[in-house]
Amino acid sequence: MTKALLLAGGLGTRLRPLTETIPKCLVPIAGRPLLDYWVERLAAAGIAEARINTHAHAERVRDYIGSVNASGRLRLVEAHEPELLGSAGTVAANAELADGAESVVIVYADNLSDIDLRPLVDYHRRHEDPLTMVLFRAPDPRACGIVELDAQHRIVSFVEKPEQPKSELANAGLYVLDAAAYRAIAAMGAFDLGFDVLPRFVGRMRGWVWGGYFRDVGTHEALERARHDAAVVFPAATRTGRSVGAGAGRPAVFLDRDGTLIEHVPYLSDPALVRLLPGAAEALVRLRRAGFACVLVTNQSAIGRGMLTVERLEEIHAELDRQLAAHGAALEAVYYCPVAPGGDDRTVVECPDRKPGPGMLLRAAAERRLDLAASWMVGDLVSDVMAGLNAGCRSILVHSGQTTAAAAPPLPGRTLVAADLAAAAEVILSGQ
Repeated sequence: MTKALLLAGGLGTRLRPLTETIPKCLVPIAGRPLLDYWVERLAAAGIAEARINTHAHAERVRDYIGSVNASGRLRLVEAHEPELLGSAGTVAANAELADGAESVVIVYADNLSDIDLRPLVDYHRRHEDPLTMVLFRAPDPRACGIVELDAQHRIVSFVEKPEQPKSELANAGLYVLDAAAYRAIAAMGAFDLGFDVLPRFVGRMRGWVWGGYFRDVGTHEALERARHDAAVVFPAATRTGRSVGAGAGRPAVFLDRDGTLIEHVPYLSDPALVRLLPGAAEALVRLRRAGFACVLVTNQSAIGRGMLTVERLEEIHAELDRQLAAHGAALEAVYYCPVAPGGDDRTVVECPDRKPGPGMLLRAAAERRLDLAASWMVGDLVSDVMAGLNAGCRSILVHSGQTTAAAAPPLPGRTLVAADLAAAAEVILSGQ
């Protein structure tokens, strides 16, 4: 029997502020949590039991664990760490995981890969060394743990982030260990696998080179690249948007307010100035009839600037609801972020909820069981479309507000353009 240990308790500091509200292991990629891809890999390899360490936002991971266990595909057991123990410390705290196992797979769950674990485990069983390390060819070897192999693929040197790399073969943060080796590591009382443990196995561990997809999803740039790649690397998953352990929810159209649904008025504070844009209400009617949840997500920095009260904002939205109802249209929900920005760059996530942060969309999806991979974000600013992409949706930029066709900025991948919400609805309903 092979068991698995998922290392998923990291803080994800380089992904802040996104990771201030969501753990790094659940950051969405193509509408699915990053961790979901590893659960799928483990289940496909016939690994029926895994343990996962938690720390930051443990309650969110706990909910995910429950959904996986309910699916019956894999049994996940939480190992909560009030204080982070380090990768080797997590092994020590879970020494009994090796009981009843022939081998243990250890996975750094903040990476994304399409690796097939079954031939990896088979390879480990065929050689006599106690540990197998998965390797990939690093574009920047100085940023990784680099190995040298002999003719039998035995690792004869291992250096973390060398100044003068001796090869381009890098540690992928994925290992298979004999149960005895796992227990031996647990008994070391070490902190970090890379620095404290693996050098002790030089000369008695093998390297297994994976030539498929591998990416460390540790920075905003890497996350954006992974989201772009996922449509090609995991096409079936991105088409369905289904998560292991969770049924697919409803599709949604997330809508910006000013310049998309109503006329743009700078720092709107008077309900009397609310005016629906032509065709906007009719577009909502068509989308709702097609089964889309229509959810408003709006930045309201006027509150943070002291120019608008929450009570006045509610009056504005009540007037919006009244005008929509006159056309037989309605919004399912309204989410707003009152935070004022610290800068002018609309592509920078300063607050998880403030667009381009995906927080409002993620919260709506969780509360209303929405399928992000099957959903769309429609807005008139680059911050709107980026919020959609950051949440794993497709996005459409409309030219009915502040971004006209003549002044449109360069747009990130998977972004379409339309004249207004009515035209955007045509794109969505046509299935493009």
